Amino acid sequence: MTQSDPASASPAPPQPAPVLEPSVPPPARRNWQTRGRIFGLPISIIAIWAALFVAASAVPALPVPGMSGMITLNAIMTAISGIILGPAAGIANMIGGIIGMIIFPYGSFFGPLSFLTVTLGGFISGLAFANRWKLAALLEVALILAWFVNPRAWQPWMWIVPLPYTLVTLLAIVVPPLRNWMRRQVSHGTGVGLWVSVALLACIGHSVEYLTANVMTNYMFNLTWQYWVPTWPYWVGVDTVTIALSTIVGVGVLVGLRRARLTQAADIYPA
Repeated sequence: MTQSDPASASPAPPQPAPVLEPSVPPPARRNWQTRGRIFGLPISIIAIWAALFVAASAVPALPVPGMSGMITLNAIMTAISGIILGPAAGIANMIGGIIGMIIFPYGSFFGPLSFLTVTLGGFISGLAFANRWKLAALLEVALILAWFVNPRAWQPWMWIVPLPYTLVTLLAIVVPPLRNWMRRQVSHGTGVGLWVSVALLACIGHSVEYLTANVMTNYMFNLTWQYWVPTWPYWVGVDTVTIALSTIVGVGVLVGLRRARLTQAADIYPA
């Protein structure tokens, strides 16, 4: 047998060129400096929320029997705005509150300063959801101090007026395990955890609005402990109903935004 000549052997078939997969750039991190956004949220969404806030000002309030308490759609929107928009809720509520105050002035209990209650309610709850807890706690403590430095707050039993929801708000803001659990549940949770987290965050938004209104009332109107203390259980009941309704609406809005894959605060401030 003769050994075959290597040169006479048939050449190997050409190998196909490797297929290069197109490189996909990582998603850009959204932050408050991104063009066309405020606190990471698109300006268009802020404008839509402000418009809805103005429209809600035209919806008649639901009276609560017993006194002059009212449950308004604006109060529900304020309570859940931080969950939906993050800190940008303060800007959206402020714009909607000012325009609503001009168009529907009959609901402006504090005159030109009426927008402050909904602005702070949305801003502080949005800061808590965005994990900007230090600024949120600082503003909450400033509101509490604003209540107690007023001489009218030194009257008998006036210390109970900011409670109980102010205490819940402080705990939800400054306790890291509770705060982070709430944020995770709103971002990814379902079932009971989602409902409890929305209720706590709605408590922050409404509690801040309630406390701001009380501080302004204490400085602008000459009301003594004879008004504040006996009516305290009634107002706690009104706030409880408002927070419960806000929780129902908030869970529905969050679930709807998830299914529609629309931008919300949980997309910008993931837990």
